[in-house]
Amino acid sequence: MHIFISVDIEGVAGVNEALQGQRGNPEYEVARRLMTEEANAAIRGAFAGGADAVTVADSHGPMRNMIVDQLDPRARVVSGRARPLSMIEGIHAGHAGAVLIGYHAAADNFGVLAHTISGLAFRRIEVNGVRAGEPTLFAGHAAEIGVPLLAVSGDDRLEAEIAEQFPAARSITVKRCINATAAESLSPGEAREKIEQEVCGAVERAADAVVEAPCRSPLTIDVSFSKQLFADAAALMPFTERTGALDIRFGAGSHAEAIGILSGFSLMAAALA
Repeated sequence: MHIFISVDIEGVAGVNEALQGQRGNPEYEVARRLMTEEANAAIRGAFAGGADAVTVADSHGPMRNMIVDQLDPRARVVSGRARPLSMIEGIHAGHAGAVLIGYHAAADNFGVLAHTISGLAFRRIEVNGVRAGEPTLFAGHAAEIGVPLLAVSGDDRLEAEIAEQFPAARSITVKRCINATAAESLSPGEAREKIEQEVCGAVERAADAVVEAPCRSPLTIDVSFSKQLFADAAALMPFTERTGALDIRFGAGSHAEAIGILSGFSLMAAALA
């Protein structure tokens, strides 16, 4: 049984400030170690639950954050950018389930460091009228190829999103949102223990997991950018429709196609900023 794990940083216990996700400062070095250890907890849980193979995707920012030589050596690692499937790169139909660790609430939601794909680029993303967070898109792609979402860790605001969009998946809540940059968090040790136990239980029941997603293809994606300049650039693409000063709309035949286009917009915004 092969399990896929995607690891972000903003939903990790003890992380609640943007600086902790940015290279070149001591806070980032602490946060990437916390991220690495939550990944290890999920890996241990997956193997304890019956997995015989685990692939872990480093999925924050530059997508090369985890301290690789401190990761459980049983896991294979996907790292680096730009990846066609971004945070879910490496998943395939042979996986028995997906686990998302260190995730966070959607852009335009109230949550610790809430955003979708890029806090710089996007103010809000909707897919078929549903406010889209990263699980909406990436676990949506997993579902589209037949892989169920087993468990997700992050804050209580993310838990509410998962309960609505992926009700069969387990939520592993490691902190309570106070505001965008403040949280009441479990200790790192307690968070890792909880992640390991919950992932183990989810993987043990993977054979019975429900494949579900809030949106089905074809997809209509409405994007609200944080700056008009970003919308100006996106509107140059022949497949987009301008719907407002900050807003564009486009269609996609699959979650994978939507992910690729949104990732391109994110890179475009970074270049323009």
